[in-house]
Amino acid sequence: MFALSRRTPEISQRLRPRRGFAMFLAVGALVIIGVLVAGSSFITLQEQRLGQNSIVQTRAFSAAEFGLNKIQADWDKTPNLQMANGASFDTNYVLTGQGTAKVRYTRLNNETFWIVSEGRATAGNSAAASRVAVKRVGAVLRLRIPTIRAEGAITAGGNVAVRGGATIQGRDSVPPGWSSDCSAIPEVDKAGVVVPIGSTVSTQGGSTVQGVPPTRQDPLAADQNTYIRYGDETWNTLTSQANVTFPTGGSIGNQVAPDSLPLLPGVCNKGNIYNWGEPWRGFGTIAPCYNYFPIIYSNGNLTLNGPGRGQGILLVNGNVTINGVFEWHGLIVVSNDIVRGNGSATVFGGVMARNEVKADESLITGATHYNYSSCALERAMRGSAQVVQAKERAWTELY
Repeated sequence: MFALSRRTPEISQRLRPRRGFAMFLAVGALVIIGVLVAGSSFITLQEQRLGQNSIVQTRAFSAAEFGLNKIQADWDKTPNLQMANGASFDTNYVLTGQGTAKVRYTRLNNETFWIVSEGRATAGNSAAASRVAVKRVGAVLRLRIPTIRAEGAITAGGNVAVRGGATIQGRDSVPPGWSSDCSAIPEVDKAGVVVPIGSTVSTQGGSTVQGVPPTRQDPLAADQNTYIRYGDETWNTLTSQANVTFPTGGSIGNQVAPDSLPLLPGVCNKGNIYNWGEPWRGFGTIAPCYNYFPIIYSNGNLTLNGPGRGQGILLVNGNVTINGVFEWHGLIVVSNDIVRGNGSATVFGGVMARNEVKADESLITGATHYNYSSCALERAMRGSAQVVQAKERAWTELY
């Protein structure tokens, strides 16, 4: 009994409650949980911000790429002849729900352009939380200018007959009023008519054929590639780029004439299928269309009835007939023949007739005038040229 009574206080001391220990553990657990929650929230917030940054940067890059590609797809060819070397101008695009693109053109030389597209995009629901990204890409574009092997005012794949009062002039001619436009283009005289070896050029009545020499036989005139391959371009690529297409050919009256937009008289109306540019100069002409050189494609025989005027590249899958007072500046390529026409049509540039049906011949009659013009051909080729990216290091991401 005595021994038991001595140990009782020690047992009681060990069993006495330790006040505050449980609270310490609870507070420590809460601190640890709080740290874990705060860390998790911080990581989640950072991941959200990284995600937003990634999204907005992707949108900005897509906007920049869109601007660069849009320029090439919608190249309106206006800068081809109008823009001076070293000049620049800007174009803006808005991508709904994506961002904006600001595109700057800078002309480097006669054949190349430096295009810089800056894309901007935002993400976030409030001004404080929004993210703004800017991406800029650039590309060197070059004009894909057709190379035409026109060695005379008329190049034909078969016989050519010139009758009546028709005149064909191979000496290089400058179209009336084009002196300033042609000052930088060297003049090179050509033959009046070029035909294959063994083909003939006949004249009757008051018709004349002049040039250096007046007529010439050349094996290239018999080569089909002369009429369907033009350097970087071909018959198919040019017809696919045509500004105006007549699916079955036909006869076109005197509605072919330059036109400006009714509400914007300073802008050439390129949506009018009978607006083929303005080859004339001076009072009463449509100045906004001076540098508009469309590609016209007729998938069938085409008859042009004057009065009318145009410029550019005319491609005819069949025969072409020109009647009345019709004037054309540029290139005409037909898969078959030039057919007898009535009137006093005038052509500055070059005509190429492939003579697909060998039994036929091209017949030049009436008071028609065909004048070789290196300037009309050069401006038509440049004015209608499409752009492509240069082959070497054309594209770059600036930032």
